[in-house]
Amino acid sequence: MSTLYLEYWTEGDDFCISAWDEEEFEEELTLEGESSVLLGHIATLYNILEEKETERLKEFEASLAFVSERLLKPFTSQIDTHDFIRFIVFEDLIHAPLDLLLYRGQYLFLQRQVCYQIDEGYVDDEPEVEIESALLLADLSADPERACAQVAELVEESVYAEDEDARIELLEEHGAEVDLIVISAHGTLDDENRGFLTLNDEDISPEQLEDISAWIVYFDSCQQAINIDYLEAFQYAGDVEYYLAPIISNDAGDSSTKTMLWFTQKVMASQNPFQALFETRQSLFNYYTNEEQLDPIKVLNKAFAFRIYEFVVEYDDEEDEEEDEE
Repeated sequence: MSTLYLEYWTEGDDFCISAWDEEEFEEELTLEGESSVLLGHIATLYNILEEKETERLKEFEASLAFVSERLLKPFTSQIDTHDFIRFIVFEDLIHAPLDLLLYRGQYLFLQRQVCYQIDEGYVDDEPEVEIESALLLADLSADPERACAQVAELVEESVYAEDEDARIELLEEHGAEVDLIVISAHGTLDDENRGFLTLNDEDISPEQLEDISAWIVYFDSCQQAINIDYLEAFQYAGDVEYYLAPIISNDAGDSSTKTMLWFTQKVMASQNPFQALFETRQSLFNYYTNEEQLDPIKVLNKAFAFRIYEFVVEYDDEEDEEEDEE
């Protein structure tokens, strides 16, 4: 698998991009004075998807075209020769739907496997993840179709609890022992992209995530893929490899049920969470476009919502210096 890294950040009025691969390609691009305009268009994309504002389709398409032209098109020739894209983003861009941008006229997430990171570091582009045990906790108001219970039937060694039995104590008891953790509950996020999800009127704190060590954590909870508190806990204090959650508010049931079931089935078959989410989102897009024939904004709200992160082992500065000297 050939990987292209795309790192985005802002510095004052400037929007900055660094792109590289594991061979010889490396390029930096500074879009001087464009930070405010680009952030405005990114906010437009996010807000229209979040609110499912179908009447703003033309505005959505215009913003998507503009952002794609500025942030992705400069690297078209590199994307042509790489089949895996890693996005590295920081706080002010954590909500940016970069894998939604257009690559040769079509959404990137339908054409390439992608992964997000919140830091640079050592990664595994072709993981082999065996899911043999799982913990599944469900608030049935968030999981009315009992997707968690259906996933529990797929994984041989599963602990499943719902509603008043779905206690945070179970996360503390089993979180370091299972391969997969799935929680379906309601999430809260403030204007600074910090928040929590709640089980039985108890909030799950970032500190409670530091002691779990599953291969994959999957939160079926609104906007928790851009919860900076959780992301920082996983990256800098925890022992979780991969994290999936929606960047926007997702369905209770319907597409969320399909996403959870299809992803689990595919990751158990391929042992590759990147491939599993890629195929799941393709299937969701095709289903809601061709079978349900929904409006394009609603299709994206249902098919694009979930994002995957890999939490990396940070580079050793001393090792990097020695390599540079050599």
